[in-house]
Amino acid sequence: MAGDWKWSPRLSLEERYSDNVFLRPKGLEHSDWITEISPGIAVRREGRKLKVDVDYSLQGVIYANDSDRSRARSNLNGQAQAELLQDWFYLDASARASQQLVDYVSGHGLGDAVGIQNTRQTYGYSLSPYLKHRFGSDATVELRVGRDEYRSTGGGALSDSSTNRYRFSAVSGNNFHPLSWNLSYDRRETDYTSRIDTDSEQASASGRLQIRREFGLIGQAGMQKGNFQGATNRIRDFSYYGLGVYYTPGRRFFGELVYNFSDQGDFVSGSVTLQPTLRTTLKASSTQRNFGRSYSLSANHRTRKSSWGLVYQETLSSYDQIEYENLFDAWLCGTTPVFPVPLGTPVPSGCTKLSDTALQTLFGSTAFKPVTLDKAYVSKGLTGLFSYQLRRANVRLSLFDTRREYLETGVVGREDRRIGLQAALSVRPGERTTVTLSSGISRLEVDDPVTPANDREDDLWNIGLTLTRRFQPDVSGSLELRHQQRDSSLSNQDYTENAVAARLNIRF
Repeated sequence: MAGDWKWSPRLSLEERYSDNVFLRPKGLEHSDWITEISPGIAVRREGRKLKVDVDYSLQGVIYANDSDRSRARSNLNGQAQAELLQDWFYLDASARASQQLVDYVSGHGLGDAVGIQNTRQTYGYSLSPYLKHRFGSDATVELRVGRDEYRSTGGGALSDSSTNRYRFSAVSGNNFHPLSWNLSYDRRETDYTSRIDTDSEQASASGRLQIRREFGLIGQAGMQKGNFQGATNRIRDFSYYGLGVYYTPGRRFFGELVYNFSDQGDFVSGSVTLQPTLRTTLKASSTQRNFGRSYSLSANHRTRKSSWGLVYQETLSSYDQIEYENLFDAWLCGTTPVFPVPLGTPVPSGCTKLSDTALQTLFGSTAFKPVTLDKAYVSKGLTGLFSYQLRRANVRLSLFDTRREYLETGVVGREDRRIGLQAALSVRPGERTTVTLSSGISRLEVDDPVTPANDREDDLWNIGLTLTRRFQPDVSGSLELRHQQRDSSLSNQDYTENAVAARLNIRF
């Protein structure tokens, strides 16, 4: 048993100087030295009946001239899957601790690198025992219950919550061929400590009848219901049923088209997947939901030296907590990253799914993560990434355009938008030395017709130079220089900051 576990302790030490530690406007700057001590450990186990992947770090931040701002923060990302009774009873568990924005529209990011303290400590866990069994070649049935808890500290508008989840699904087996079918039901009940409780449910059923090897018929039906405070009439109970066809002439093309009848009007849904080469994938889908249309578009391509991708998604973000929601996944196929990949896409053979930490290492930023505001809104996100390797140099570009269109009374009509571009050039002058030049620009726009005082336009720009050196296999260090500034339409919101930081990383 002990041999199956892998323990990887580590320690990071950093000393940083900032000439505007609180990111204040001109004339109000305050400089300080910040010491950061961050021990951490990663624990992994890959077994047939138990899989564990846990990463924890404790971040201690000490201010030389303002000890009242010194603090300790926890960062945890852990998942576990266990088979408790062979082929019948299972358990999924996860736990997280992280930082989340206190003030989303301030323009300050999640980095909170020096002293602005625009984040709160958040904690969450999820437990989900479930029954899952394959009844020969007839069907596979799953019955799952779950409990999610969410807590935060440090103030802000968020409400602590507890959610009960119930899910049932059944998928046909080969005995029904040429017919295949699936059934699903999902219900969520969320209790908040400082706002009205919510609940939602949805159910769906679909079937496919294969007429020929590449052609068949589709039948589907479903319903969605939501009950929460302040919802506008754009979000209503919704039910539908539809008939359509699918066509798969080969591995490089798949398409389906369904005409649906609903209580909100007839609509057409469908999806297309095109793979002109083994390294190129194009996907598009569209459907109707209780708030309106929902879209997803993606394009991915990779070569021996380059990789690029583009993803657009438009959907209703749940009013339940979504702190950890990503807009896309990414894979590592051999030594080549493939991104962005639509969420939930099966990972192909020979590839592994990249974690957010790996994405940050490769591209200098993670997939965009919406910040929970306890509000219902349509989330529209466009993300793109590009990477090119030329001998010892690597170029990386990332772009994003994310919007929130709020759908609750009191804020309906408000739209928040973030758009930006980040670029990095890394050069390896030696086997153990890397020099990285990075720069980015972004814009925050808030349009609030209900409360015009919230309107704002901010332009943010940053540039940095980092020298990284690996002294030994488990010891590395870096020296970073950076400059950032913000120009805002609001008074006393402009700032500039220059900082220098030295970091030492040790793995045991």
